[in-house]
Amino acid sequence: MSHDITIENIVKRHVNKLNMKKLAQWIVNQENISSPIKITIVLVDDEFITELNKTFLAKKSATDVLSFNLSEPDEAFGEIYISVETAERHAKEYRVSVENELYRLVAHGTYHLLGYDDASEEQKITMTALEDKALEYICST
Repeated sequence: MSHDITIENIVKRHVNKLNMKKLAQWIVNQENISSPIKITIVLVDDEFITELNKTFLAKKSATDVLSFNLSEPDEAFGEIYISVETAERHAKEYRVSVENELYRLVAHGTYHLLGYDDASEEQKITMTALEDKALEYICST
């Protein structure tokens, strides 16, 4: 099943939107989601994500990714906000490409929309394993 996945790049940094879409689509398909899902992935800067973080989570700092499940009965919908600036810093810190870090954040946000959490150590391990599998997929295509 094809799901409606949109990438909005408001920071105008060159990214591979097609692969980001493909990755989110693959994750939804792997989870055997049969009902249509609409996901909007928005690439933002630190200032934008800091405002979201403050408004919705009462945190006064930037973060790398925020997911909002906005589903209603009969409609699965969510938004994922990714700070490209934070992703760039993390890519340097983790010694990976910015593209790789952005893919990980797309995967992380998508898994959150599908109900996964990373609050406990066990959940973090599960989430990281899922992200690794998703990165393996997108990097092999």
